[in-house]
Amino acid sequence: MSEFKQAVFEAKQKSRRRRLLWSAGSMLAVLFVISLLIIAKASRIEVLPQEISKQAEVSAISGLAFVIDNHLYSLTSKAEIEATATGYRPQTRTIANQDFGKVIQLVLEPLPACLLMSSPIRDNQTRWSINGSMIAVADTLEQQLEPGDYQVEISHPYYQPQTLNLTLKPGEVMEQTPSLSPLQGELAISSIPEGASVSINGETQGQTPLTLALVGGEYQVEVAKAGFDPSREQLEISQSDPNPSREYRLAAKSAGVTVSLDPAGGTLTLNGINVNPQGKIRLKAGQENTLRYQKPGYFSQTRTLTLTAEESRHLDFSLEQEMGALKVTASKTAEVFINGKKAGDTPFETRLMAIPHQIEVRAPGYRTIKQTVTPKASATATVHAVMVLEAEARLADAPPVYKTKAGGEMVLFKPSDQIRMGAARGEPGQRANEFIKTVHINRPFYAGRHEVTNAAYTQFDKAHGGQAQLPTTGVSWVEAAQYANWLSRKENLQPVYQFSGNTLTAINSSADGYRLLTEAEWEWLARKAGRAQQSRFVWGNSQTIPKNAVNIADVSAKGSVTVYVPRYDDGYAGMAPVMSMQREQSGLFDMGGNVSEWTHDAYTLIPPTATAAEPHQLDTNLTASRVIKGANWRSGSLTELRASYRDGKTEGAETLGFRLGRFVYGGHDNVTH
Repeated sequence: MSEFKQAVFEAKQKSRRRRLLWSAGSMLAVLFVISLLIIAKASRIEVLPQEISKQAEVSAISGLAFVIDNHLYSLTSKAEIEATATGYRPQTRTIANQDFGKVIQLVLEPLPACLLMSSPIRDNQTRWSINGSMIAVADTLEQQLEPGDYQVEISHPYYQPQTLNLTLKPGEVMEQTPSLSPLQGELAISSIPEGASVSINGETQGQTPLTLALVGGEYQVEVAKAGFDPSREQLEISQSDPNPSREYRLAAKSAGVTVSLDPAGGTLTLNGINVNPQGKIRLKAGQENTLRYQKPGYFSQTRTLTLTAEESRHLDFSLEQEMGALKVTASKTAEVFINGKKAGDTPFETRLMAIPHQIEVRAPGYRTIKQTVTPKASATATVHAVMVLEAEARLADAPPVYKTKAGGEMVLFKPSDQIRMGAARGEPGQRANEFIKTVHINRPFYAGRHEVTNAAYTQFDKAHGGQAQLPTTGVSWVEAAQYANWLSRKENLQPVYQFSGNTLTAINSSADGYRLLTEAEWEWLARKAGRAQQSRFVWGNSQTIPKNAVNIADVSAKGSVTVYVPRYDDGYAGMAPVMSMQREQSGLFDMGGNVSEWTHDAYTLIPPTATAAEPHQLDTNLTASRVIKGANWRSGSLTELRASYRDGKTEGAETLGFRLGRFVYGGHDNVTH
């Protein structure tokens, strides 16, 4: 065998061996895969929604697993798969032992589509609507939308509207610049008189009457005729009015003036009628016209002129400032303020511009006198202030009766008197704590016509409740004082009591706000106000109680109280609505019964040491125990029915209420401004 044939033979042998080895390897690989498929845990994967199930791709991303033809094969107890599709968010899921062999569903969520649209008109007047809802007015529209069908409407004032029907796919970005056709319109112009020249945007178009075909847009129209003033107007051809029409009534050319005004801001009149000083002011030719310019603080100027037709003239008005003298005097030396700034002391003289000025005359402790004056060059303006003490002025201003913002009624008392408080040891029913002392009652003050009602107190404490016209009870002294402060603030009065939480920390004896009546005020009202002589009881000195005088423990209370008043019936077994009994001699109600009342004063058992009469002032003691006065609907003993009866408490009770008081101008004679 030749060398060539030998070489060919060996090559054929090598090729045969390679084919045998490849075939054997392929068979082994197939057998291996088949064995893996046999021992692997297979699960079928379904990708939803149905329309993307064929295009979706599923792959194993963790675990010893693989996916063949949407079937998961896993050699481990757990595997993680991922499904993806164009336009949808990828979805992953972990497959555990209990899931193998089952159908596994993966639901993909569609990505939003993005709509990008641009208007060919760049003036930010394009309106974009989607499915009938207006989205924007702008040159561009950028909107994220759920996949689906949409109707997009494009509208512009000067163009024909256009509607596009679009279908957006998941994750799609659609960009469009729709074309818009100009709006076709018509402008009709006429004039009186006819034959006027018509210019559109500065170009002559013809004479009236005239009809022009125009596309949408803005146009500057001028209609002019010899011998007449031109008429100018800016018009639109728009969707709202595509075919406007105008009739211009041209005015014959007239005489006119232009003016310069110094100072500016005054009033210009033509023949007595206000005119706008800007631009040309038309006058009737051939007749006399009067122009007058005036401004407060200046001498006015008048110009009279007669112009021919079409004559124009320019006038300058320059006003001279007017000054006037002011003289201020007062019944006592006082400070003079002009427009809020101190100018001097009385007697005071100055010169001021002839405009209104606010003049104030002030003195400590006196009511400020305010007056507005306008000086003139022809006469001196004078102010004479009669100074009145602030206390006297407030008293003069004080109404005899008024209603509070909570609905209670306050009565004014202007006493110049004194009360001998307490009772002598020999007086029947007297108690040892009824110390005798004399107190001046000489400061104007208000007292409540009746006790504070539930209706009034509930405005302060919403949780309190109770029948509206019954006196409020169960209220501690602190709560009563806090109510007084609350009402003071509502009426812009200065609160009397100062608290830290519920602890009384100070008493402002000079405040004009609401408070409780002092013990001395209470006794004066109950025993002496409106009477010729001081009495033992609210109704007088007789131990026989007049009919309907007081609400106390009457015959109806027999069996429910220890002591009651026989042969007396007030008509109520318990509390009565305020003012149900007869008006007392003071003009107030229910001081002798219904409910006992908290007073302002601290309760003490220390007898007074002073022999002279005490002043009418507020007790500033902060002691928790406070004086209560007056009988109530459970009172039947002689001791309690007397007006001098007093006791001390720290907490409220079902038989205990309160009545308001307040000084007219605080606790001092002189009130500083």
